[in-house]
Amino acid sequence: MPAPGRVLSLVELGEVKLGLPRLSKTSDTMEIGFADFEDTYGYDTECILLKPKELTGKKAELKLNSSFFNLEFYRLIQIEISFKLKGIALQTIHARELPDCYAFQNTITFNNRAHSGKIKIYFDSDTDIQECKDWHIFNSVLQKNTQYILVFDGFVILSCLASLILCTRSIVLAWRLQKRFVDFFWEKYKRRVCYAVRLEFLNGWYVLVIISDVMTIIGSILKMEIKAKNLTSYDVCSILLGTSTLFVWVGVIRYLGYFQTYNVLILTMQASLPKVLRFCCCAGMIYLGYTFCGWIVLGPYHEKFEDLNTVAECLFSLVNGDDMFATFAQIQQKSSLVWMFSRLYLYSFISLFIYMILSLFIALITDSYDTIKINWELFQYAGLGVFVAFLQHGSVE
Repeated sequence: MPAPGRVLSLVELGEVKLGLPRLSKTSDTMEIGFADFEDTYGYDTECILLKPKELTGKKAELKLNSSFFNLEFYRLIQIEISFKLKGIALQTIHARELPDCYAFQNTITFNNRAHSGKIKIYFDSDTDIQECKDWHIFNSVLQKNTQYILVFDGFVILSCLASLILCTRSIVLAWRLQKRFVDFFWEKYKRRVCYAVRLEFLNGWYVLVIISDVMTIIGSILKMEIKAKNLTSYDVCSILLGTSTLFVWVGVIRYLGYFQTYNVLILTMQASLPKVLRFCCCAGMIYLGYTFCGWIVLGPYHEKFEDLNTVAECLFSLVNGDDMFATFAQIQQKSSLVWMFSRLYLYSFISLFIYMILSLFIALITDSYDTIKINWELFQYAGLGVFVAFLQHGSVE
């Protein structure tokens, strides 16, 4: 038996797929008959399946030592070698937890679609966590530790449920108060309250807490099922619990607002957010233009511009000053015109976004900070309080 911390694995089956086009070769020309292709796309797929039962037979040695398929390299488009592995993770025993069973679906792909003399090799592995069957546990400490964790998760669910009920009650009461406030000003002043003032009654922190509580409750339930080995939805559980934890720490900023120094920073974020969003919409149009331009022109000559997602990631890294030299150096110099265009494209993008757009972006935030710092008392009593004080001493236009 292997030492704890290792993964027991077993190869289940192997499969090889070859993609070859139907080509008819006459003299010095090569004719490609699209009518004969599967799905009218251009190639057949010859599959070779190797099963463990066949390998244990008497003919296995003869089959492996002989040439059981012919490969014409000039017809080769793609080779896929897929196989499954089953394993048991034993490192969880150190944490006094039940081990997990895994099924790995591995695929090795040899891509020769470009026929450029270079075959790209890709390795892809999909992991599926499965329920282990026929447990034989010799120590009950594992089960006791799992029960303690389930009890703690139940306590977390009850706490979040209580918080959810209280925050929902506060929002409902605030909504009722907002209705009374609107009716009061209409009856006494014959004036309608704008929507910006109505939103003062809606506490955004309570909304954030409600979302965090809902995600925590659902994630904790999934976690309890996973601990009990009834579910294997690790991805959904991790996304819910991770996002809820993020919202919880963001909610801590609310309590820092009681201090003047920290409250200035919070007000700066609130005041600059609309300006920043409008500015990002305008800058995003330029960014999309450069993205599509780089994908269309530089796609055949640079691996970082082969698809839109890669182009967007490459340009974003350039804006932050990362990987500049490699981006310039990896452009193929097969075409002098494209090489000159790539230089003009990259230099203009880097200059425009780093020296101009990012500077304006920082200037917007700095301007909001200076305005709030100078007019601290005005922003401290902004919102509903200013509206009520203004109604008491003047008129609303």
